[in-house]
Amino acid sequence: MGTISFIKYYISLLTAYCKFLFTFVLYKFADYPNEIKFAAFVSALCVMIIIVMLLSIFWMSWLEKRKRRLREHIEKKFAKGMEYIVSSQASKLMTEKEIAQAFDLDKEDLQGPLLRNNREKRMFVEVFYMYFISKRSELSRTENTHVMLQLFDIPDYLEKEVSLGSMKHKVNALSYMRTFKLPISPWVINKLLNSRYMRVQRLAMYSTIMSSSDSALDYFETDFFDNNCCIKDEIELGFSLQRRRKLGLKLPNLARWAHIQSNEKTQCMFVRLMRRFNEIEYCGQLKDLYNQTKKKKLIEEISRTWGYLHYLDCEDLLIEALLTQPDDTKVAIMHAMTRLATGKSLNALLDGFKNTTNPHVRYEALRCIYNYGEEGRALFNELEQNASEADKKFFTFFHNPITLEKIRLDKEQAYHPSVETVFNG
Repeated sequence: MGTISFIKYYISLLTAYCKFLFTFVLYKFADYPNEIKFAAFVSALCVMIIIVMLLSIFWMSWLEKRKRRLREHIEKKFAKGMEYIVSSQASKLMTEKEIAQAFDLDKEDLQGPLLRNNREKRMFVEVFYMYFISKRSELSRTENTHVMLQLFDIPDYLEKEVSLGSMKHKVNALSYMRTFKLPISPWVINKLLNSRYMRVQRLAMYSTIMSSSDSALDYFETDFFDNNCCIKDEIELGFSLQRRRKLGLKLPNLARWAHIQSNEKTQCMFVRLMRRFNEIEYCGQLKDLYNQTKKKKLIEEISRTWGYLHYLDCEDLLIEALLTQPDDTKVAIMHAMTRLATGKSLNALLDGFKNTTNPHVRYEALRCIYNYGEEGRALFNELEQNASEADKKFFTFFHNPITLEKIRLDKEQAYHPSVETVFNG
């Protein structure tokens, strides 16, 4: 209340000075021509704008200095303990007493609140967040992080920020809770899902994916997500699904989401994630989508997913589609057939080589035949022996030791994090 009264006082004072200046100008130039009056009015207005801008600059500078002093105070007092908590030295499970010792806190410090107000708590979280995400190769135990945050009363503060704070504070607090893997109240999440800010809804949904069933994730079925989906959503979903899988929870049916959405990029994203997370049990649900769609990028992604997941029931559809698709889509379909390697598609690959004039498609067809097991290798040798002079150039790639290393097709695209980070660990 004191701060509000202080601000109101100076606003009233500034308003009074503005009224005085305009009144003075009005009476000073009352008998002058209208042109002079207008010039005086504009001059007075410019003076007031300059004064307001200067006051704003000083106010922002003062706030920045106060924030910098607070950051220096937090870092000076708690940086040593923060570094220890996020280092590999804190790999064993620690008690609250041991963590207090790491922060050099004595009994007197523990008798009262360690952080006096929300401003200090907000700065403490910001500083610790930077330590937490920067030590990617030295991940400590999540349990120790939770005990430390509880010691400083951070979880309650973050939940209040998410529930009652401004939009900026809601978004920041929700991001911190997700990064620290803190439990978020379902009541708070349900409240945020009804927020008028779509960014808050998006963050809330990425938080609820960690604990809810796929039937509760209706945000990914909305027109907003369909129209505004981007690469960040694919990365976020990848991290969230990986953490959900690591917790032993069932993953949502991504094929169902691919059916619901109408945007080609959004559908392709869900189909890609299916092969990243080995959802072969839902591959059959993509057949209708494959037959009905005219979007060539979506056909390519479904073909790749079937091939990588070794979904054998799709092979007849792939053979049939190969005749009618454009050249770049034919390449994706031929790669899928090669990864299935049942022996059923060898003639289709041969047709892919003979029935096109596109040199890229012809090379990729030969590449698929070359990688199609023993039968494919025998057919490749036969084609090479009977090749015309114009076709011999395609076979030179398979004898050059440099290009030969690129001939082999990769067998999987599963989500295997090369480094376990705070986001996917």
